[in-house]
Amino acid sequence: MFRSQLVSIFFILSFALSPVYGDFDQMQLVLTWPPTYCHEKSCARIPTNFRIHGLWPDNQHELLNNCKKSFTTITNSSKSNALDDRWPDLKYSKMKTIQTQDFWKYQYNKHGTCCIELYSQEAYFDLAMKLKDKFDLLQMLKSQGVIPGKTYTVNKIEEAIREVTQAYPNLNCIGDPLKTMELKEIGICFNREATEVVACHRRETCNPLNKNKISFPL
Repeated sequence: MFRSQLVSIFFILSFALSPVYGDFDQMQLVLTWPPTYCHEKSCARIPTNFRIHGLWPDNQHELLNNCKKSFTTITNSSKSNALDDRWPDLKYSKMKTIQTQDFWKYQYNKHGTCCIELYSQEAYFDLAMKLKDKFDLLQMLKSQGVIPGKTYTVNKIEEAIREVTQAYPNLNCIGDPLKTMELKEIGICFNREATEVVACHRRETCNPLNKNKISFPL
């Protein structure tokens, strides 16, 4: 009887701790600035515009990760080419990225499966590309006077994006806070249906010492 009770408790705990698919209320599109990324990593190519890192469903209570491993290899060449244009694995060539699809598989299994009740795999990748095209970060920043190759205050970059999206973005930098940090990623959060930009549940930003400027490198 004691054994059966243990089994029952284990089952209840496993169920309680397992992710609830569809239990998300916002999506964060995370876009990488390749020149900064490639200062940390060895890259096979360095695009001169932002590229997708991931599209991450989330809720206000917890980060949603690894809800299910269900990635299916993308066999449509038009789709895989379109994805590589917007969501490349910078460490590898276009040919290898499309052949292995490791980056897309990792991102989908870790994040995409957590919104599977609302977005199928195809819909998930289509949505990421649609949002990337709609919110051209480089043009958005340029329109507000923020161009690659210069340094800016964190506030200047955040306000440049907020001016267009009406919500503050998340920022991620690399480097020593005592020196000039480099802008690596920008995250834009959307409501569950991805129809409007919203404030991110967990605000992240760059924190250089003494509010020094950060670099937006070429």
